[in-house]
Amino acid sequence: MNALKSFGGAMLGISIFIGLIFGSILLFTLGAQASIFAAPYIYSITGILFIINIVVLFSSMIQGTRGIAGWILFISSYIYGIATWIYGLLVTLSLWGIFAIIIGLFLGGVGVVPIGLLASIFHGRWDILFTLMALIALTYGTRILAYVLINSHSKYQQDSQFIDLEPEENIRSWKDIE
Repeated sequence: MNALKSFGGAMLGISIFIGLIFGSILLFTLGAQASIFAAPYIYSITGILFIINIVVLFSSMIQGTRGIAGWILFISSYIYGIATWIYGLLVTLSLWGIFAIIIGLFLGGVGVVPIGLLASIFHGRWDILFTLMALIALTYGTRILAYVLINSHSKYQQDSQFIDLEPEENIRSWKDIE
């Protein structure tokens, strides 16, 4: 009876494992099709957002607006990241196929972008390589700039909220208190 239970448990484990593999492949395939459908909309949003970010950068020259500008850029960097990931996914799919996408997704999900870079290098598609590199630079450059603006604004707030309760000529010492 124990042998039958252990055999049944092993078969259940194997079937769950195979089901997870097939489910993952189905998810990757449907995910690729969903990104093909969503790509034009994401790229349109990215273009509009880029123009908005340029206006926001000009407004960040005013010290008081740097916090809001930083948060707008920070959120924009994630949208740029989504556009970069979708473009890397589509490049990987078109140049190396679904197997490369599966490998890229098993590399933490973001592996499709480096694999897309490699695929464009090996296929000699320098236009795709430079586009992917520009999107990566846009994503991380925007995020770094957002951190700089947010930190600059928080330092400005700390400096402007400083109130000196005792002027320099009335400084107390421990001898005065005793």
